[in-house]
Amino acid sequence: MSDLAPWASRTAALLVLAVIAVLVYAGVVAPYLGYVGQLDDQLANRATVLERMRAVSQSTTPAAAPVSATALLLGEASDAQAVGALQDRLKGFAARDGLELSGVQVLPRADQVAVSRLAVRLRAVGDMAALNRFLHAVESAEPVLLIDNLRIQSRSPRPTPGTPPSSTLDVQLDVIGFKADAS
Repeated sequence: MSDLAPWASRTAALLVLAVIAVLVYAGVVAPYLGYVGQLDDQLANRATVLERMRAVSQSTTPAAAPVSATALLLGEASDAQAVGALQDRLKGFAARDGLELSGVQVLPRADQVAVSRLAVRLRAVGDMAALNRFLHAVESAEPVLLIDNLRIQSRSPRPTPGTPPSSTLDVQLDVIGFKADAS
């Protein structure tokens, strides 16, 4: 039979059983418990997000005032008056922001559904900072003005080694505004 004493063989069997139990715990039970713990954390995070969303949806903060369509459109009576006012506004923006206008051209009117598209093409000279200020003024103007066909070109030839590049830019862009059709 066996050369081991009965108590030694029982101890060895218990030791092998304990090793198998530790291996099963480390290989199966512990990863499963870790996975369940992660699911609990995700559930707690989602519950917190849900509470925040419910609080936001039930808050009584006033909604932004609705913008009327006429605040988005040029308001002058005729196309000529609207384009003239648009030119004056653009000239004011350019003078204020340090952009030198070299030409203003009225583009043909285009009819859209319920509105007319009025556009002006500008040619100007200035540096990048002035152009940036001008573009910001036009894009944040009210009524809404859109910029289209923006072309920027450096005015000077390539700088020679040792001289700083010129910051003067030639700019051409179309500024578009919309006017309600008289119906």
